[in-house]
Amino acid sequence: MFESYKVTLVRVTIELPNGDLSTGSAFHIGDGWLATAAHVVNSGELVEVVSERYSKKLEVEEIIYHDDERIDLALLKTNLDLTHHLETIFLPPPADGFIHTDHIPIGGHLDDWVGDEFILSRVLLMGYPPVPFSRSPILVAAEGEVNAVLDKYTGDPVHFIISCMPRGGFSGGPVLSEYGFLLGIMTESLNHNDGFAETGFASVLSIEPLLVLLEKNGIYPGENREMVEMVSFSDDPTST
Repeated sequence: MFESYKVTLVRVTIELPNGDLSTGSAFHIGDGWLATAAHVVNSGELVEVVSERYSKKLEVEEIIYHDDERIDLALLKTNLDLTHHLETIFLPPPADGFIHTDHIPIGGHLDDWVGDEFILSRVLLMGYPPVPFSRSPILVAAEGEVNAVLDKYTGDPVHFIISCMPRGGFSGGPVLSEYGFLLGIMTESLNHNDGFAETGFASVLSIEPLLVLLEKNGIYPGENREMVEMVSFSDDPTST
């Protein structure tokens, strides 16, 4: 899956109020729209948004946040266009299982439908945690598994706990299910008493808030249109 979807990754750098630079992650869901965690872009001044595929700065035209501030989610409209990647002919041909795509497909597991079916299933987390001694930011991939489904007492939407270490910089990155779709977005490390991020549980926001945010704003990105339209159908009292 890494080879298929790495082209969709985008690095986000902001300048914090104290002047330090902070790096997070985002990913392409179609038509130039990126999904990420809200704190990746609203914790400081946006410095640059850089495509993994083309290593160039993207123009950010619009940022949309969820109405509920508890939901750590944002959408960025950019000029990212991966058409050239789709037209690329690979020599030698890619390995079996490679998917030639320009976006990450969003899953259809709405919160009310989520039980224990994902427990111990494999996941792939991608993002840009700072790596000591690296000359420049690099894309890091980590495999893990779903350990738990979390319903927070704060009333937040469904989150997944995964076994990957929650390093800073992974925030906003995609968590892909072994079944080939977006399971959720890496948002935070859950720990006690302001402990180090790496000692906490990696918490992943499930996809329903993303689908709802897209639908509410009339955004139907590329091949993810069908999943966004599913939210409208599920909210229709006449649907069965």
